[in-house]
Amino acid sequence: MSGGEGKSDKGCAGAFWDGLDIKKLCCKNWSCKGGNIMLAFNENGKLTEYEETNFLKVCDSCHHIYKQRVEQQLEGMREREYDICPLCGEENDSSMQVDFYNSRLTEVELSKLRKKALIKTIIGYCDKQYKQTDCFVCDHQNGCPGECEGNCKNCLEEVHYPGRYPNGKKDYDCSRMLNFYVCDYSAKYASELLYLMRKSQALEEINDYHVLSIGCGGCPDLMAFERYCHEKSYDKSVSYIGIDVNEKWKPIHEQIKSYKTKTLRRTQFKYMDAVTEEYNISNANVIVLQYVISHFYNSGQIGEIEIFFEKLVQNIILHKEQGKPLVVLINDVNSNNRGRDYFEKLVEKLDGEGLIENSQGYYFDYNIRNEFQRYGIKHESNRIVYNIPDRLSTYQPWEVCSSAQLLIEVL
Repeated sequence: MSGGEGKSDKGCAGAFWDGLDIKKLCCKNWSCKGGNIMLAFNENGKLTEYEETNFLKVCDSCHHIYKQRVEQQLEGMREREYDICPLCGEENDSSMQVDFYNSRLTEVELSKLRKKALIKTIIGYCDKQYKQTDCFVCDHQNGCPGECEGNCKNCLEEVHYPGRYPNGKKDYDCSRMLNFYVCDYSAKYASELLYLMRKSQALEEINDYHVLSIGCGGCPDLMAFERYCHEKSYDKSVSYIGIDVNEKWKPIHEQIKSYKTKTLRRTQFKYMDAVTEEYNISNANVIVLQYVISHFYNSGQIGEIEIFFEKLVQNIILHKEQGKPLVVLINDVNSNNRGRDYFEKLVEKLDGEGLIENSQGYYFDYNIRNEFQRYGIKHESNRIVYNIPDRLSTYQPWEVCSSAQLLIEVL
């Protein structure tokens, strides 16, 4: 019914990190089981994570939830009784200790069960943290170059557009701003990546995703992977390693680490500079670069991008599992002034190593000002795929996708 208890750390990806020097990161074993959450079809026929509830069970065959009441059999009158799904008629269990009384849930009852989703959980946490703090007592004081106006959206504008604000804020160095950022951008970034993931045939063929996310931030890619798995198959699962240089993400990452389901098995984070520090990760089959290249550009490090790509190829891609595909997902700002034209540098590195790859660019039809922004194939829509509740209107969250993307399948 649930994902079961997690294995000991010896069977998890993160165990290879424990006690290691940050300058030498090595991870080989990605397997780990999820937490006590029910994965089942909802009232609309879509796979959904539910908070586990007493007297409910998920059928192992049809993956629908049904009600179950059990009663102890009388001593001396024991007979083998069978746990039969009332929806599909398949047997899930048997016992000579208890009698099973199973029945269907109505659509109304099913719709009222508490659903779980990483994007909902993390945005809910960040929304609460943001609204419980005051901008004038947060840790922004040493980071804001001028007087704070009490609106983190302005600070984010300065970080994202350094050319417009040469004397503005340069980095995500304020915890309150990070909470705002998650509420503002998560639905947009997760939607963009989900559109790209749906285009990959190689990704669909993988069942157990070993995701390495560099510059992971608030992990919108992990949010997208949860939804992607639910769209594709009951049996797909994700183990996730997030690397970020910014330790101010830690409180949000702790919330993400505590979120374990049948789909999201294991999440680990390491705080390091992926350009200057050494790392070697074996058997990753998905690499995500989500708004990383533009950050190189914004922070004046774009000259380091080829070194970064070289390390990515030598330390990760060349260590992929033999005979299995590896997928690289690049999602970033659709502008040559923000690093988009560097996407192809990674393809050149792969070709230089003699690796066989398929690559394809994609873009969203949003605010297209020149033909160079038609980067590859246009997505069929630019609408985000998540419903944004009214309570998030404070953040004026994005409701459209706008990025340029590159899908690379290393075969």
